[in-house]
Amino acid sequence: MKRLLLLSVLALGLSAPALAPAQAQVNILEGPGLVKAVSTNDVSALRMLLLKGENPNQTDISGKTALQIAIGNSNAEVVKMLLDGGANPNRADKQGNAPLHYAVDADDVATVDQLLKKGAKVDQDNREGMTPLMMAARNGRPDLVDRLLKAGAKADRTDFTGRTTLSWAQDGRNARVINMLRQAGAR
Repeated sequence: MKRLLLLSVLALGLSAPALAPAQAQVNILEGPGLVKAVSTNDVSALRMLLLKGENPNQTDISGKTALQIAIGNSNAEVVKMLLDGGANPNRADKQGNAPLHYAVDADDVATVDQLLKKGAKVDQDNREGMTPLMMAARNGRPDLVDRLLKAGAKADRTDFTGRTTLSWAQDGRNARVINMLRQAGAR
């Protein structure tokens, strides 16, 4: 049937590309082109879209920003391109998690450093009141705890359930992290 339709179109003098839009399928869950390029780690498409002026702060249907998706994909090159292209290092998803939360949760030291250099708010809390420092403490990551403290994170914060950074560190069972937080004033 498609072949007959194509022959009929050609006989009428129309070009075959005229059929393309009619045959195109749309996936509403896919999101904008920039989000798709980030989701599929298509660096060349992302570069082209950013050069064309696409907004680097686009979100997918669940509210995740392109930057958060790139961090989740552990793609340092895409993260750098988005940040250099103007992505907001503090834009949170629907749960209030900022890119720094994603990077800490992924134990991605290089991305944490990039985000801090681009102005990420070190004490931004999510909808549960958790800060990136609390997450690093819970995960027992002394390297991340050290970076966040040096960037100005407050060691004595409390989340919305009343848990302190120190209590999260005790869950992580890393004596070095616990000592670092105590030295920084955590109680």
